[in-house]
Amino acid sequence: MSIRGIGHRGYPAKYPENTMSSFHAAIELGFTHIELDVHLSKDGIPVVMHDYKIDRMTNGSGEIKNYNLDELKQFKIHEKETIPTLEEVLYLAKNKVTVSIEMKNTKLYDSLEENVFQVIQQMEMLDQVYVISFNHHSLMKLRSLSKDIKIGPLVNKMKRSHFRLINKLNAEYLAVKHDGIRDKYVKRFDELGVQVVAWTVNSIEQMQRFNKYPSILITTDELERYKNFKSSNDITEFNKAIV
Repeated sequence: MSIRGIGHRGYPAKYPENTMSSFHAAIELGFTHIELDVHLSKDGIPVVMHDYKIDRMTNGSGEIKNYNLDELKQFKIHEKETIPTLEEVLYLAKNKVTVSIEMKNTKLYDSLEENVFQVIQQMEMLDQVYVISFNHHSLMKLRSLSKDIKIGPLVNKMKRSHFRLINKLNAEYLAVKHDGIRDKYVKRFDELGVQVVAWTVNSIEQMQRFNKYPSILITTDELERYKNFKSSNDITEFNKAIV
């Protein structure tokens, strides 16, 4: 059974975040989406990591932009894995799941948007990805590269001004922090055909809250917890239906 939900950086509750093992686990669990973060190496290769430095996740130190790909591949994550490229993750995900790509720290790089778009094009996955960012100018730059790529602004709280932003970007997604969802706006975004994404929903209490928003796509670190929650919830609804 597939679970309509997003594995945040793969399955970070059990595997190192943003690694091939983490993404593979999310896919094997049946999630419909995975989310990842991208930066740019010194030689212009989009690589997958949340931080702009490698210190927290690897046995190395320093900023990603100061290493070329060959150098980055020398560093180890939990002594076993290496920093994946965007291309490697998309190859794993192709024809299996939708991929949410967050462009991180975009002001650090001159051509992150162009290089990310190039990889997506080369993988022929325009219909299987969407790109999000807190930098809405960066999203506008990406939109100027393609009228077909799906994009969405990242925000901390829903505001009325976001309707203008969505229209300006011609965006298909809006990614909102879970406690920034506003009832009065959800229905309107639904009517506009904008997919609202909530991040990051990890506790049972948070999951229960989102039962009243069936259209919202949930992002979670706790994939098995969410899978079990969805399964038990589906059984409850089924039992109600046959009574």
